[in-house]
Amino acid sequence: MSDPAQTATPEPSRQSRGVRRTQPRPGLTPGAITRAGRLLIEREGLDALTMRAVAAELGTAATSLYRHVADRDALLLAILEEIAAGLPVEVPGATPRERLRHRLTTAHDYMAAHIWVLHILIRGELVARNALPFSDACLADFLAAGLGERQASLAYRACWHLTTGELLNEHPLTPPREPNQRQLAMASFDPAALPALARVRGLPREGADTYRTALDALLTAFLPDGA
Repeated sequence: MSDPAQTATPEPSRQSRGVRRTQPRPGLTPGAITRAGRLLIEREGLDALTMRAVAAELGTAATSLYRHVADRDALLLAILEEIAAGLPVEVPGATPRERLRHRLTTAHDYMAAHIWVLHILIRGELVARNALPFSDACLADFLAAGLGERQASLAYRACWHLTTGELLNEHPLTPPREPNQRQLAMASFDPAALPALARVRGLPREGADTYRTALDALLTAFLPDGA
């Protein structure tokens, strides 16, 4: 008679019995998921960010991501926090004006590479806490220049609105077709009806210098002499 221990059918494993794994996939971390989501957005655009698409980037199932990230909004916020951490805080400069100009122009150039972030922030639905040190540093310099709290807040918001507005205008998510509607409107209006606009419509665009010129004008308007 054969040995029952040798002929018995092996007990099925927990996984083969349909029991779900409770351990995270090796190598799958919140940081890895955040990096994969960020790369996906930068390559294919914000609309491409789905849990399924990120899982495909990582070679895993979408369900495995939920052990680390609650949902798409939580993942998007983690990506925003990572980018916001790159905003300048400590910058060189002997005066508040020098530091403000350096910090704001550096932030402008940095955010030009992440325009999609601005489209999220202007909705007001998600706030990256890692951006707060940047705001605090700007406000501190306006206060150090002698502005009161209300005026410092107004000055900072004006400079930030200039920064984001210029970026959104100069770097649209989808480049317009050429010629676009704005170009057609500017080329076709009656100069006799709009004489001032007619005098400037042929001027070449200044590009990035427009922002720096406008920022200097704002800082001059808000800051006292010598600040």
